[in-house]
Amino acid sequence: MGKINVLDKFTAEKIAAGEVVERPASVIKELVENAIDAGATTVTVEIKDGGTTYMRVADNGSGMDKDDARTAFLRHATSKIKTDKDLEHIMTLGFRGEALCSIAAVSRTELFTKQKTSDEGTHVVVEGGEEKVFEGAGCPDGTTIIVKNLFFNTPARMKFLKKDSVEASTVTDVCNKQALSHPDVSIRLIRDGKDVLFSPGDNTLKNAVHAVYGKDIANSTASVDYAKNGIRVFGLTGKNNLSRPNRLMQVFFINGRFVVNKTLLAAVSEAYKNELMVGRFPVCILNVEMDPSLVDVNVHPGKTEVKFASEQDVYEAAYWAVKNALTQVAAPREVGVFKNKEAFKMPITIKSAEQISFTKPKAEVKKSAFTPYTPPKEAPKPKPAPLTKNEIREEVKGFDGKLPVREIEGIKNINVTEEKPLPKEEKIDFSAEIKEAVLKAQATEKPESVLDVKVIGQLFDTYILAEGDGEFFLMDQHAAHERIRYEQIRKNGYKTDTQLLLMPITVTLTPGEKTLALERSELLLSMGFEIEEFGANSMVLRSLPADCPFEEGEGLFIELLDVLSGGEPGEISAMLDKAIYTIACRSAIKAHQKLSLPELEKLYAEASALEGITTCPHGRPITVKLTKYQIEKMFGRIV
Repeated sequence: MGKINVLDKFTAEKIAAGEVVERPASVIKELVENAIDAGATTVTVEIKDGGTTYMRVADNGSGMDKDDARTAFLRHATSKIKTDKDLEHIMTLGFRGEALCSIAAVSRTELFTKQKTSDEGTHVVVEGGEEKVFEGAGCPDGTTIIVKNLFFNTPARMKFLKKDSVEASTVTDVCNKQALSHPDVSIRLIRDGKDVLFSPGDNTLKNAVHAVYGKDIANSTASVDYAKNGIRVFGLTGKNNLSRPNRLMQVFFINGRFVVNKTLLAAVSEAYKNELMVGRFPVCILNVEMDPSLVDVNVHPGKTEVKFASEQDVYEAAYWAVKNALTQVAAPREVGVFKNKEAFKMPITIKSAEQISFTKPKAEVKKSAFTPYTPPKEAPKPKPAPLTKNEIREEVKGFDGKLPVREIEGIKNINVTEEKPLPKEEKIDFSAEIKEAVLKAQATEKPESVLDVKVIGQLFDTYILAEGDGEFFLMDQHAAHERIRYEQIRKNGYKTDTQLLLMPITVTLTPGEKTLALERSELLLSMGFEIEEFGANSMVLRSLPADCPFEEGEGLFIELLDVLSGGEPGEISAMLDKAIYTIACRSAIKAHQKLSLPELEKLYAEASALEGITTCPHGRPITVKLTKYQIEKMFGRIV
């Protein structure tokens, strides 16, 4: 008997469903795309428990009649294409006819649909691929699909789902991208009873960006509209004062379909060359409109990867579209504090006749009708008798109290020992970058240097020069301080001191970043970030790690979230190490920063006290040396 078996229908459908339905976000993506293809102008998405137990997508599209409502659950049933030739001219988001069948195979799916011309709608229930209910029903125009208990009949696949908060963030990301790709469609997302997203659907991309990313990012973008070689690129791109430490806000669409494409990424990066600092990436939402026969969207099961007939033409169109937009808005960068010019205007208007003139003769200046207020005269107060020496001693007393300190939960308060004040010779005005990362009670004395050297000075405001015992040393001040900070934070249990902010920092995040920040809030707090949820897509930073410059707080926080996102089992230790040396790098002394001689000596002594450590956390050397023999050899004193 042969070994090859033909799988039954239900087993084959469960296997095939895995290519389309990987997680709740896959279901939402397919259903929202179907709604848009049906001509809907409003789409409502509702999820519970990250979408694992309940998902609902309702639209006001064309709807289906009774026959189509039953046929839609069959595999490869679609209204988008009829023959293989239609694959060369795909303009719809869906076309394979696998989504509804795959979803129904691994869940309990309900369908309510009605056409505008019909008096009655249709209700269909399919559970695990089997039809349970097919009947007429009263329902609004359009289509509503409810998906319950995803993967209830495939428990092995359910084990691969992540936390509800993570699954919900991926659903939010899908809805955000649909709102950006179709600003003419109003998309609303309800997560566990709360509105997370509501795009206006007024066909204005900037308003859609406002709904997804917030007002600040929407107002810092420039319009893009350029056509070349039959390819049109339009959308929005960030001005040179808008950047992020990652590419999560670089969104690309091909004929309205979200894609991930290296050609477009390279074109945008090249257009922003010399516009942004190294390590910073622009924000852009670009839609590429082109002949569908010149792009193959049937490459990836998720339809996020495409192939172009001419990569060069797409590259050039995207490059010049962004480059021209940047050229048109080229201007000196604005300082955020002074953007609101209205706040600095006079609250009253002074008439020209009442203004003081410094050029006209005194006789020509009209007398102002304004009469200034003159306080009434008071009787002179008797002068107090002078205090005696003993009375002065009683009046002048030392301040024994302590300044009020706001305590942060989870962070150890800094204890300043009054019994052991710093000696006068150490009361030097050190910069914030020089001060110790963790102020411990026993760290009041300057560490002893391992080498008996004399610090000479600073070279190029970057390197510390020192000599001793027939050797000459060059120490990289940034690498040295970065290593010191790293070791201090690591030995302190991955905790760092915190500086409270007088002016909190508002950070705009993607759904995934925000979910991660809330999940790792305790770890972030121990690393110096006190965070607070602020709106649908923002967080507020109430504090930063000690010595971290205020202007680098937002970038460090987002960069830290990237690092913490890789915390898989077995990688926690490496993740924490990378996180603290990221903090150490941002808060360490920078190159080209002038230091006084006492600061140089303190830094050199602390770095020399790190026995057996010769590199910074990134692997760059801290110190290099030249011996007296090598120097004399270079000058020809020794042959």
